Amino acid sequence: MHIIGHKTTKSQIKIALKAAVKLNTAPPHMLFAGVAGCGKTSMAKYLSRECDSEFLQVPATDIKDYKSVIEVVDNLNHLGYDRKGNRIGRVRPTILFIDEIHRLPVGGQEPLGIAMEEFKIAAGKDGLCHWVPYFTLVGATTDDGNLSKPFRERFNMRFIFDTYSNEEMAKILGVHANSMNMEITPKAIEEIVKRGRGVPRTAVLYLKRIRDLCLSEGGRIMTHSMALHTFKEMGIDEKGLDKVEIGLLKALYDSGAPVGLENLSIIVNESTKTLSSSAEPFLIREGLIIRSGKGRLITKKGKEYLAETGYSGKTLKLEIPTGYVRK
Repeated sequence: MHIIGHKTTKSQIKIALKAAVKLNTAPPHMLFAGVAGCGKTSMAKYLSRECDSEFLQVPATDIKDYKSVIEVVDNLNHLGYDRKGNRIGRVRPTILFIDEIHRLPVGGQEPLGIAMEEFKIAAGKDGLCHWVPYFTLVGATTDDGNLSKPFRERFNMRFIFDTYSNEEMAKILGVHANSMNMEITPKAIEEIVKRGRGVPRTAVLYLKRIRDLCLSEGGRIMTHSMALHTFKEMGIDEKGLDKVEIGLLKALYDSGAPVGLENLSIIVNESTKTLSSSAEPFLIREGLIIRSGKGRLITKKGKEYLAETGYSGKTLKLEIPTGYVRK
């Protein structure tokens, strides 16, 4: 499994793995934080492959209390220990992966945190502690600030997953096109990269849509014209903005004053959660809007963007094209 990018992260992980093998213990617990769709899950699977360990993924919301933590512990690799938990051979610590770990209930954070640090857990009303086989918890999150401080501090290694460079995105698209047994022209890749926001998940979603068009026309080469047609159908402009995001910008432009999230949600017919977690972060990173105490404001750059693209004088239909799922 080849991971494109994240060179420093991979280097640090390999060092930690080599040390763990020599000590016959588990690699440190790791927290992967950052933009959604930028390789956190793939890196966790890469870690499992590199240390030849089992990969166990558990939904964050399933870990609510001591009982649910014990159920997880029962599924870890117990080979290489005696009945008391002493190591009697080479152990293969399980990679326990929890996506969106910021959703982990507080009731589950405490017992899981103890298991992470002490490799023991209290079970039953007798208060007796039972041993836990070595494991490495890998938590992926877009908002690690929602974790309690004691739990967050159990992670000895923390990595930030940022957006990818254009060169890395192009390589990723090439790899995925090859896995689809399809060819793609450099100009088609360029159009996807321009709209992909540096997020592989988004770019690959677009690649699949272009592939579908290509196959429907009986071809095997994804061309520039196919890419442009697909993006027109999806309502994605050259910057990667969809009609909801453009509508959000227009609403702020027309208002001339701060607009609250609830009002924006009504105007663009999109949930507040989607606006705050998906649409706004990109618009803020691009310097097109800002959040203020009174609401959202369009910036000078945002106004210039609307003027340059001609959106400021248009009335937009805000429906998302059929088949398009926002990520």
